[in-house]
Amino acid sequence: METSYRGPSRSSMMTDAAMALPPRAGDSRKFLRQRVYLSGRIIYGDGSFTINCRIRDISECGARIVLSVGMVIPTHNILVQVGNRIVHDAAVARIASPEFGLKFISTHSLDAVLPPHMQYLKRYR
Repeated sequence: METSYRGPSRSSMMTDAAMALPPRAGDSRKFLRQRVYLSGRIIYGDGSFTINCRIRDISECGARIVLSVGMVIPTHNILVQVGNRIVHDAAVARIASPEFGLKFISTHSLDAVLPPHMQYLKRYR
């Protein structure tokens, strides 16, 4: 019985361990991005609004996310990495809808003590 190779399985492509992407020519990024396929959530309005998203690549200082077509987010928001319970206070650095580039202002764990302006995130624990 002959089998053909169909490439990596979908589950193997969705792991946290991902390949690092080199910066593009003329790119001003200082940190290498890791290609990922993670669940995320954008939170804004002090927790009044949430939007599900997919995190496509991430580095120490930012991420590229994808929203549903037609969705928009404010220039300042919180990105929650759902799987590992990490929150990033973020600012929109690039818009190419439905993709958005975020620059991280600060990063925290939901399991640690959060700064006063992020205390409302405790309900997501």
